[in-house]
Amino acid sequence: MEIEPLDPASAGRSVLEGVHEVVSAADRLDKPGAPPVTFETAIGRLENPQPSLGRVLRWVARRDGRVVGLAALYFPEAENSHLAILELTVHPDARRDRVGTAVLRALTPELHERTVLECWNVTKGGAGAAFGTALGFEVVDETVFQALSIGAADRSAWKVSPAAGYRLRTWQDSAPEELVASYAQARRAIADSPFGRSAYRFPRWTADRVRESEADRRRRGIDHRVVAVVQRDSGRVVGFTELQLYPHRHDLGYQGDTAVLAAHRGRGLGFCVKAAMLRRLVAERPEVEEVITSTAAANPYMVNVNLALGYRTTRETVILAQNKLARGRA
Repeated sequence: MEIEPLDPASAGRSVLEGVHEVVSAADRLDKPGAPPVTFETAIGRLENPQPSLGRVLRWVARRDGRVVGLAALYFPEAENSHLAILELTVHPDARRDRVGTAVLRALTPELHERTVLECWNVTKGGAGAAFGTALGFEVVDETVFQALSIGAADRSAWKVSPAAGYRLRTWQDSAPEELVASYAQARRAIADSPFGRSAYRFPRWTADRVRESEADRRRRGIDHRVVAVVQRDSGRVVGFTELQLYPHRHDLGYQGDTAVLAAHRGRGLGFCVKAAMLRRLVAERPEVEEVITSTAAANPYMVNVNLALGYRTTRETVILAQNKLARGRA
């Protein structure tokens, strides 16, 4: 078996087709009910990795010339400089044949000073979870994935207004200058969300960090949309929701963070901003057919907010973690 670095920009067509086959076959087994993965979607994921997770290295595993496994290793920065995040995918036909173990062994030297390795979005009860726990990874959190079909949704549920004393403000790509500081503060409220025993630390948002994140998304061609709730008296952002549209998936929206400052909770503001986001999405991007999101299983409030908006639960996943000492003993 050969394990070598993967650069999507220079990889040949045969390698990329092999990547697509691995991703497509794995999704069919691990994500039943999910739409088929096209070639453009599979390669788009490589070319446009998730913002905020830092530098990424990729590998491909081939046996007798056939692609049988893929890995991506992310290196978040700042408060998460202790952490590396691994995506490992093995073709179902090659599982239980030590492909994943070989790939993991090959990429371990790249971890250097990173003390914790985590795998996110691993299907609960699936082959990946069994593989990880067999190698000493521990389940540290559980997540619920949900999807909303725009065509099947009851849009009347989205017709809500903010509570008295609040108004909505929307923007695309860049926060208004007069709101960016309070928006950054509102973003910090996401740290109140449960994240189990994961080693991930939520960003300590500042206005400068917001601007850096916005610039990064513009470079990637990501359509980043925000609906914020502003307190009328103070003129400050006290809650928000965000949604992203990637250039390789015009039909799919990715619902991101939603948070409300503690002093303003209990007024339905989270539901309100999410409903307003969906109204705006339908009006401005009618080609979007589905929106997907993930929420900590330990956050039933947000899970139920999504259900009330028309989402359905599609998958339960786990976060697996292994610290450096455990890797050293493996």
